[in-house]
Amino acid sequence: MAVRFRTRKDVTVLLNAQSRRRRIMACSLAGGLVVFMGLVFWMVNIFIEDKPEANFIVYQAEEEAGPQLMPKREMSSNVRPVQPNVDIIVSDSASDVSFMTDVEIDTEGLAMDSDMLSEGLGGGEGGLGEGFGEGAGAGLGQSVKAENAFEGRFWDFKKTAGGGPSKLKDVGGNREVLNIMSRFYNGGWNTTAFSPYCEAKTRLYSSCFYLPNCMDHEASNAYDPNGKMGLKPCRWVALYRARVQAPKSGRFRFVGVGDSVMAVRFDGRNVLACGFHDLKTAEWNGLHIVSNPNALQGKDVIDYESCDFWNEQVGGFVAGEPFEVKAGDWYEMQVLVSEIGGGNFGFCLLIDDMDEEGGLASEDGKPLFQLFRTSFIAPKAAEVYETIKYKDMELATDPPYDEDSMVWPAQPLKIGSRGK
Repeated sequence: MAVRFRTRKDVTVLLNAQSRRRRIMACSLAGGLVVFMGLVFWMVNIFIEDKPEANFIVYQAEEEAGPQLMPKREMSSNVRPVQPNVDIIVSDSASDVSFMTDVEIDTEGLAMDSDMLSEGLGGGEGGLGEGFGEGAGAGLGQSVKAENAFEGRFWDFKKTAGGGPSKLKDVGGNREVLNIMSRFYNGGWNTTAFSPYCEAKTRLYSSCFYLPNCMDHEASNAYDPNGKMGLKPCRWVALYRARVQAPKSGRFRFVGVGDSVMAVRFDGRNVLACGFHDLKTAEWNGLHIVSNPNALQGKDVIDYESCDFWNEQVGGFVAGEPFEVKAGDWYEMQVLVSEIGGGNFGFCLLIDDMDEEGGLASEDGKPLFQLFRTSFIAPKAAEVYETIKYKDMELATDPPYDEDSMVWPAQPLKIGSRGK
């Protein structure tokens, strides 16, 4: 006998619901498994797979023999930033490489007012950039022409323009030589006063006026190195001329020493005369100016211990008349040096920035002035003496100055004719 069971309607509904849930769960599990496997695959690629390591090759420039450079001197008005050492990095990987370099720049001393920037650096004829490039030696100068320097000319009063002996060839002509230079000094610095006498064919170029005490054979030797002109010591004059550009605006005065005499004309004015004799009055002060109580009266005189010989002979360095300049402007300037009686000879020209407060002092506590210069020359007495042929080391001098001196760029002065 066969038995049949009939499912009740509610049981059928329940079974159908359970079947749907199982299908949904199966689909969810399958989808979750797919997502999980994709995630695992991604993580393996990103975190487990080895990537090629970036290799870096560092190139450093090899030291090669090059031109010998003079040591750079730090200047208060021309401070240059320090350049960092940089290695060149090259990567053989395609990955991006970024760098951050810390560079410190010393800006002390770079502050300038707007007038100085616009006029001092860009103003004037030629500009400062052109002026700083080329200079010349100290002392009486060098024979190689330099654009940024004074040009020096030399006259021997013992010989006529034609080369023969003049009436001033003997020692009795000393005072007449002083009279000639006094007329030149008071008469607008016209070189026609020297035209009756022998002018050296050699021109010398100098960036400063710094010659420690030596013998005056040095001058005739410098302007007649081969002896072909027959120039001799004593009773001669050397004149240096240029146009100079003021590095800053303000009031200045020259401070100088000269044996026998030194004089400076700036912008058409006589601003300094110093040495044994008085160029303004043509007064002869003998062999020791300090023996004449009136010779230095009313003058500002500085006697450095390192220049004892000059102190004993001419009293020391003498300060001249103040003058004013404007940054970037050009001024005509002339410097005269001479030895009349013969023997010892030397000179030094400094400049005092009268607007600068709290100036430096020398080792013996005296005011320390700047060296007047047209290039970054910084002569040392010991080095200059090595180049001097006729020296007197027993009476050597060592003129001190502020090595952080400003530079007054120079240009050749158009003379027009040889006699003027």
